[in-house]
Amino acid sequence: MATFRSLLFAVPALLCFACTTTSPEHHQPLDAGEWRNSKSRMYQDLALQCLQARDHERAQRLLQQAVQYDGKDTQTLELLMRLSWARGDIATADGSARMLLAARPDSIAALCTLGAVHETSGRFDDAERCYRDAVAKTKDDPRAFVDLHRFLLARGRSDEAAALRQETTSRFPRAAEPHLDLASDLAAKNQWDDARVAFDAALDARPDDPAAATGVALASVMSRRPERALALAERMPPHARAADPSLLLTLAAAHLQTGDYAAALRELDLGAASGQPERAATSILRGEVLYRTGDLDAAKASFERAISLEPEASRAHAGLGRVYARQRNWHAAARSLERAVSLQAGNGANHALLAAALAATGDREGAARHAARAKQLPGTEGLLAQFDRLWPGLAEGGAR
Repeated sequence: MATFRSLLFAVPALLCFACTTTSPEHHQPLDAGEWRNSKSRMYQDLALQCLQARDHERAQRLLQQAVQYDGKDTQTLELLMRLSWARGDIATADGSARMLLAARPDSIAALCTLGAVHETSGRFDDAERCYRDAVAKTKDDPRAFVDLHRFLLARGRSDEAAALRQETTSRFPRAAEPHLDLASDLAAKNQWDDARVAFDAALDARPDDPAAATGVALASVMSRRPERALALAERMPPHARAADPSLLLTLAAAHLQTGDYAAALRELDLGAASGQPERAATSILRGEVLYRTGDLDAAKASFERAISLEPEASRAHAGLGRVYARQRNWHAAARSLERAVSLQAGNGANHALLAAALAATGDREGAARHAARAKQLPGTEGLLAQFDRLWPGLAEGGAR
């Protein structure tokens, strides 16, 4: 009996022992490596959720934590590198690019990012070395060619850029970026005819590229060939135009150049109907169209709306000044044009218009001063000829 009772007391102890005894079939706890990988994946998943919610700052912090637990996960490193660069965190982009390159030496993204980091810091030889290394290693990624081409253009090495652009077009026929970069470079130099040719090449490479389409339209308008822009618009459905505010604005300007004011207003109305945010540039162009049609009250309201959206928009102040001048409200015209000139002193047309408004108010000294300034600036001959007919000798007296 005593033996039986002792066995009864021993059962709980045996059960406890059985619960803590391991066997080959029993699940082992995560080892250190597996635990770190699990933590890294958890932070990756949270970061992706933040990216979907557009919380980029928190996404970057989570990716940095993921990298701390697994510094060799190339997907996480590349995402951290791209996000950091996009957010302007150069130091983090640099560090993650170097870690990515250590884990995957043939990473084109890492090499190009390092090149961009060097370029931003003014280390141009190092930047070029990274870009050329990426070009040598790439097989099916045009990014290295695109970045090197842009680098060469920025350094003024046009011949080398042209040769590389030809090679890029041969290897990657749908790469529109080199043509777009060339077009932007030419546009910045006001070489709009050449820019239009480059934008056309970009559109040929990628017919559905909105930047190329907008570029063709803009260059056509700036080179005074609106018909090319309008021909492009005819091939595009209204919803495609409405999705691109810059394209709509450019097409409206093209209609304005051809004198089709109703069509220009339809383009602007298409943007408003699509729910696009109101922009000062749109209100200015609407004001210009309404001014041409003679609807001065509506034009005045559009220019005033533009000024409320962008108080330092010199074109809006100038437009308002022209409306007042046509209404023969010379003092108001002079005030608006003085504001336009203060914001954009190099616009000769505004100086000439201000001279006329001041002369009409009786301020002959101010009128002479601005007429003299207008004579020093290009594109003012016609306006100054009108000024001289109305106030003979006033511009010459001011010049002396």
